[in-house]
Amino acid sequence: MLKADRSWIPAFRAKYREWWPQAEPLIREHKYADAFKTYPFPRFEATPWTPLTKPLSRATVALLTTSGMYRKGTDMPFNGDHPEGDLGFRLIPGDVARASLDVLHPHIPQEVAREDMNTVFPLWYLQELERERFIGKVAGSHYSILGYNTRAADIAEHVAPAIAALMKAEGVDLALIAPV
Repeated sequence: MLKADRSWIPAFRAKYREWWPQAEPLIREHKYADAFKTYPFPRFEATPWTPLTKPLSRATVALLTTSGMYRKGTDMPFNGDHPEGDLGFRLIPGDVARASLDVLHPHIPQEVAREDMNTVFPLWYLQELERERFIGKVAGSHYSILGYNTRAADIAEHVAPAIAALMKAEGVDLALIAPV
């Protein structure tokens, strides 16, 4: 299995420290286009890829949504007001009731997601693929993050490895990312 390239992180952190003081006031004023004109987007020469080692019809599949999804009354909603974004993640059980889900992501049309959760979290379509035996099984746990986050290095160093470790412990073979 290939490991993610982390060599970009120190340079990103240095550029981020330069970027943030000018960007923060713009972000607080919701002038995102202006703020992100000079964002130090990481650039990668290669994409780490781990080939699927079993047929898809035997693979366990988990979902990761960037919609800021959480379970009402159970999980703390994401902090959509934080200017740098919320670094947390929420575990969403595979047997979750649609009606118990909500999204808090100030940068997407939340009403669309609320109207049809499959648009940002296609769990029920994935379950259909399991019933049709196209995939082996749907994992018991799925994950949600807030897609708006300026701290790419913190996501790479802390959030992504934590979610990957939970998926690995559950025997997940394949993660389907639902970006919004």
